[in-house]
Order: sequence, then structure tokens, then C-alpha cells
Amino acid sequence: MAPSRKKFSPRAPRKRINARKITKTPRFPTSILAQARKNNLIKALGIKPTNQRQAKKYSKYKRGILSASQELFEQNCFEREPLPSGYVFVPKGDVYVTRHCRSKTRESRRVVYVVYNNAAKRTLGLRVPADVYSSVLHSAAATASSRANAVNLRDAKDSSRSRELLRSQFPLMPAESLETILDHAFLKGSGRVGRTGMKSDERKADLAVEAHIRHMHTPYEELINAGIDRREAREAVWETVKAIKMAWEGGGREVTPLTLRGRSEADMDIDIIEVED
Repeated sequence: MAPSRKKFSPRAPRKRINARKITKTPRFPTSILAQARKNNLIKALGIKPTNQRQAKKYSKYKRGILSASQELFEQNCFEREPLPSGYVFVPKGDVYVTRHCRSKTRESRRVVYVVYNNAAKRTLGLRVPADVYSSVLHSAAATASSRANAVNLRDAKDSSRSRELLRSQFPLMPAESLETILDHAFLKGSGRVGRTGMKSDERKADLAVEAHIRHMHTPYEELINAGIDRREAREAVWETVKAIKMAWEGGGREVTPLTLRGRSEADMDIDIIEVED
């Protein structure tokens, strides 16, 4: 009888081993001891260790934490929190409405809720009693005309003051240029140099006039369109700007070639005035 042949099962494919080995940076003994002490402390306190990588991965989904308000009769809250009974939400935007809603609610010795978004990054508005909000809306409608007149009067005074400032510093400036600068650099709400509170009135007038000359009386725009760096283009036309500026001043003040280099970085980088063609 022929001996039985041993049956062999098909050989499983061998796993391919990556030849490149990942070497870990050896840890210092001090760090090993520090980790050991930390592990012993966690074990002694009975704290369940967390996966640091997983906690970091999902940390951006954690909700924000609000600090307590320091104002009397005022509390901070999230938009997700339920609206208190008898209260309404007042979105921010109208300064008159929000300011008077806040003051009148405090005067009635009731709480004003300052509403934050769920990330606690920005305010959305207020929660005030419905009767206070209704009263403020009625008052806002009744005083809208007088408040608008007061704003127009204040704006007219600001415009007159700016005009006088430019005329006193640059008495020989053409009237057309004066009006262009007033309508642009000193325009209310424009955020341009004429409206900034970070510089003196004299400095604001200087910067606005220099920018107007640069855009309207030099090839500055052509240099920018040709791909020249803005700082280099300003330096290239500075002599022309200086000459015209001195002519408009009537030669009363000395402007040195070092004026441009002596400016702060904020003066060089600020978008002073953009005059469209």
C-alpha cells in the first residue's frame, strides 16, 4: 500500500513589510520621569485619562464660555438660551434704540441680557422687556426728525471745520482740488484719513493733500498699473508731490526730502485716498 501523501493547505500570502523604519526621537530621562510622576498622580486621584489627540481634534466644536457681566442689572447669555418670559430680542445696529433699551431697563430695575453667539465671540443684541422696547420704538419715531437735523448740523460743522483747516494750510490750493479732497478724504463714514482720530488735524490735512496730488497730478496710477510696487511708486513721484504741495502752501513751510522716509509705517501703508478716473 502506497504511503498517503500529506496534504498541504495553500500558503497564505506574506505581508509586505515596509523597509523604511520609523525611528522615534529618544526621550530625555527628565521627560520620562515627569511623565511617570504625572501618571502616578492621575492614578492616585482616580482621574480617567483622555486621548489627547482626540480631545484636540474635537476641541474646536466646544462651546464658548461667557464671563459674568460687571454691570448692575446686566447679564450675558447665549443666543441658544431660551428667551425669558416677557422679553424680546433687540438686534444691535440702531445705537439710539439699543442705548435707550439698556438704560430704561436698568432704570426699571430689571435685567438686561446681552446676547452672544454660541461661540461667545461677538454680541448679537439685547434681550429687554417687551414694554421697554415698545416705548423706545415710539420715542425713536417721534424724535427721528429732530435727531436727523442734529446730525446734519453736526456734519455741516465738521465739513466747515475741515474746509477751514485745508484752506489755512494750503491757501493757494485750487478750489476744485479742495472740494475733491473734502468729498473723498473727509467723507463721513469712509474710514479714510480725514475721518481718523489717530492723527492731528494738521497731519490729516497733509496726508490727504499729498494723496490727492499723487493720484491726480503725477504718473502714480500708471506706475501702479505697470506693476511697480506701491512704496517704490510713491518714492518715484515724491519730488513732484513735494513741489506742488509747497506751491499750494505758498512757500510758508519747509518740506525736506527726508519727509517721506521719516514717516511711520502706518502713514506709508494707510490707504489715504483713492481718486477714481
